[in-house]
Amino acid sequence: MNDYRILVVDDEEDLCEILKFNLEMEGYTVDTAYSAEEALKLDITQYNLLLLDVMMGEISGFKMARMLKANKDTAEIPIIFITAKDTENDTITGFNLGADDYITKPFSAAYLKARIFNLLEQRKKLQVLYCASLLPLATEQQATEQTEKSSLPSLSPNDQKFMDKVMEAIEKHLDNGDLMVEDIASEVNMSRSVFFKKLKTLTGLSPVEFLREIRMKRAAQLIETEEYSMAQIAYMVGLNDSHYFSKCFKQQYGITPTEYKESRKQTSL
Repeated sequence: MNDYRILVVDDEEDLCEILKFNLEMEGYTVDTAYSAEEALKLDITQYNLLLLDVMMGEISGFKMARMLKANKDTAEIPIIFITAKDTENDTITGFNLGADDYITKPFSAAYLKARIFNLLEQRKKLQVLYCASLLPLATEQQATEQTEKSSLPSLSPNDQKFMDKVMEAIEKHLDNGDLMVEDIASEVNMSRSVFFKKLKTLTGLSPVEFLREIRMKRAAQLIETEEYSMAQIAYMVGLNDSHYFSKCFKQQYGITPTEYKESRKQTSL
């Protein structure tokens, strides 16, 4: 069993049940809906992935995707279209709507499972990238060696846009010790719950953990400049209490800010 929850939306009931059975055998939690109208009555925000047919009743898969992408609470949920519409224009339409993949019918269950696995595995690898990027420079070579052992993906345009907005919001308010998760979520135009899920999916960190690690990463960079006192650096990263700053830094990197400064001097000799 894993933590991924998938919603299958298709007016072919037999296909829904087949997909549900096969995906549950892989450990996913799977719900089904036989129309977009039925699906939209559910709490879509609980899902990590949506599988949408295109040709369905009054609300097509394309129309449903457009509705979801227009809603800040559901805009970031990955979508894979599964459809018999196989022209190039249809595929382009699907991707223009923000789909992460477009699979044409007929397809085997094994093929679909592989595409889903690759999508979710890519996100896991992105977590490795972000966690490595938050390490202090003293250990970056080790992080690089670790991450280069596997083929690391790049962010999708939607995910990159999201992360750019998050980093912009944090950078703008980094010296604000009262900065809350709700403030960042508001800056990126998301509800707190959706923001939490999206950031956790991409980085493996909760918003609070991510903010703390960004603060400590920036602190490490400021220490290396040798231009500021520890008290000034603590203030610049939003931690006005120097003792608390030192405690957070040591929890993050295993050494105090002063010890980190000395270690950097040693490596530069």
